[in-house]
Amino acid sequence: MERYVIILVQIVTKLHNIMTETFATTELTTEDIKLIETAKSLVGPSEVPGGMIKEVGCALVTKKGSIYTGVSLHLCCGIGFCGEHSAIADMVSHSDETEINTIVSCGSKVMYPCGRCRELLQQIDKNNRENCFVIISNKGKVRLKDLLPGDWMESRG
Repeated sequence: MERYVIILVQIVTKLHNIMTETFATTELTTEDIKLIETAKSLVGPSEVPGGMIKEVGCALVTKKGSIYTGVSLHLCCGIGFCGEHSAIADMVSHSDETEINTIVSCGSKVMYPCGRCRELLQQIDKNNRENCFVIISNKGKVRLKDLLPGDWMESRG
């Protein structure tokens, strides 16, 4: 059993190294670092009767320079959503904008968006696939397209 655990750790480490090397990250700007701080300031995990809230904070900057924020809600019965969903809801609730320049999510550290959030970023505006930067660490960011498989929506027209 112990041997299998060691092999599994080696495989996961190798996959992580491959994934890390695959992305050509872009260096963060001063504005990106401020956006990380904004997302981190939203984090304050709190237990509520149905689950946990504010485990993840998210901040995004639109193409026009507006900043929107959101937090996660992880509740029983599959109710709830990620911080990215909350920030995007904030954006569409308070503007006509859908094109995102940069987005970041933080829990205890900067984190990748889940697959569902990556898909939402693409579906909310077709330009986000090519133009939206996703901050993936305290050191770099990548374009959304680097985190997605082939564009299935392209075949829909």
